[in-house]
Amino acid sequence: MSEALENLLKQDTDFSESKFKSKVENTFIQVKLSMVTGKTEKIKHFVNDETYEKILQKVNYDIQNNRIQMYDELNVANIQIINIRELEDYFEINVRLHSKALEYFINRETKKFISGDTDDRTERYVNIVFRKKKDAKIFKTVRKCPNCGANMDINASGYCLYCHSTFDLENYDWVITYMDI
Repeated sequence: MSEALENLLKQDTDFSESKFKSKVENTFIQVKLSMVTGKTEKIKHFVNDETYEKILQKVNYDIQNNRIQMYDELNVANIQIINIRELEDYFEINVRLHSKALEYFINRETKKFISGDTDDRTERYVNIVFRKKKDAKIFKTVRKCPNCGANMDINASGYCLYCHSTFDLENYDWVITYMDI
């Protein structure tokens, strides 16, 4: 066991590899689906600002080209933890995610097929870096909006349905700081 992993387990007694990999898979799929629907605000709390900008650039590029990139039958075949690093204020975990999907483009207006493969799944290997603050706060069962106090479902949207402020997940949990887009 690496020293970084030992220190992570000491500071985050709730951490487990299987739970972390489940989070990675869920987050990856939500990011990809947000790119298909264009509803990127739903995943903003899962990623840092730089990664969110990259996602927006990709979505806007597809909008400018009047297309939507589809990821049908998207699934995660494997997640491998490449390394765990301990830095001064946070832990960082680099993963290599193996995904499979039918990847193709459709016309944004007509929804007709443009290009890609609708018969054979494309396999991709994606590098993702997650970061968690060492002094991350403990999640409570019910999450409250820090702005207005309303209950929030972090996994559903990450923003308050009442005042529309974004939940800052970085103070509580792992967030993506890098992802191959």
